Amino acid sequence: MTKTVVIVGAGFTGLPTAHKLLIYTAPKVAEKLEVILISPNSHFYWNLAAVRGVIPGAIPDEQLFFPIADALSRYPSENFEFVLGKAGGLQPGNNTVHVVNNDGSTRDIIYDQLVIATGSTIRGDLPFKSLGTHENTVAALHSLQRDIGNAASIIIAGAGATGVETAGELAAAYGSKKQITLICAGDKVLHTSDVLPSVSQTVENDLNKLGVKLIHKTKVETFTKEKNGQTKLVLSDGETLTTDLYLPLFGIQINTGWLPPSFLDEAGNVQLDAYMRVKGTSNVWGIGDVGNLEPKQVTSTDAQIIDLAENLDFVLTDRESQIKEHKVADKKMIFITLGRSYATGQISWWKVWGWLVAYIKGRKIFVDSAPNYVNGKGLRHKPM
Repeated sequence: MTKTVVIVGAGFTGLPTAHKLLIYTAPKVAEKLEVILISPNSHFYWNLAAVRGVIPGAIPDEQLFFPIADALSRYPSENFEFVLGKAGGLQPGNNTVHVVNNDGSTRDIIYDQLVIATGSTIRGDLPFKSLGTHENTVAALHSLQRDIGNAASIIIAGAGATGVETAGELAAAYGSKKQITLICAGDKVLHTSDVLPSVSQTVENDLNKLGVKLIHKTKVETFTKEKNGQTKLVLSDGETLTTDLYLPLFGIQINTGWLPPSFLDEAGNVQLDAYMRVKGTSNVWGIGDVGNLEPKQVTSTDAQIIDLAENLDFVLTDRESQIKEHKVADKKMIFITLGRSYATGQISWWKVWGWLVAYIKGRKIFVDSAPNYVNGKGLRHKPM
């Protein structure tokens, strides 16, 4: 009898989890293991490089987008199916996922084990993460690239890692040709308690060197598109600004709206137990941004993938008593690059040399490691 694992989402956690099950678990399942991967995207988006990829001509599409079907083609067809569609609902009592296919048809898929890996999106439908189908994402990316190329002034709201790096990349690429402004809600960029003050200060100093204008202790209250194409912003201090292009890069939207409310906490996160299983279920698991165990950072994904794949392996090979708790990362790791030359970082409570971060990340933003990751030949920092 076939055992079916359905993975909803083919991003940074869903696709590698599928690879691990197909490589290591499928040969051990006495009956047959079928992995069904569901995603509206035909291509994997290496959005780690989006902060540079939004700049016209900076990174070609073929280094940002990779066909998922090609990445799975080496496995026997009886062991996997790739479904181009979006999860529209879940009936845990019947072990059924309702899928709306990209062609508009619908399908109900029955599972033995379900993995929720639908991730998150950037508010405002900006292509710093996937936006529905591959075609939608590419169209949005190309549109933003044109807007950036044509803009003389750009205002970014949100001084987390994405906002900071985008401001730095734009300033490094265009210099004084474009006016880049970064609006920070706090009194410094990267304003969280687990980021070293020296790291925040280094980033601020480097942004100043690049010519980025910083506005602190301020939020954007409202924004409206003017008839001339510019955007008018009203700030929390009452000031009004006008810009050619506005990028709201604060906060994310977790893609869990298709799940039963009983699965979620007040913030929309999937409530997981220590084994990465959804609380109150026996065969539903969560990984990546959807979960409530760890901060939503790609630095946590390698360990989550390894632990979840191992637990699924135990369950699928009738060794469920051996499943292990996921060890939540206790070390802060952050690498910030502002173009190719300016960088800093932090591992635990140690500041990392800027030249080292620039060498490791700033040169290529890891696009050189993307093919192996997508094709199941390695995780980001660990072997597959």
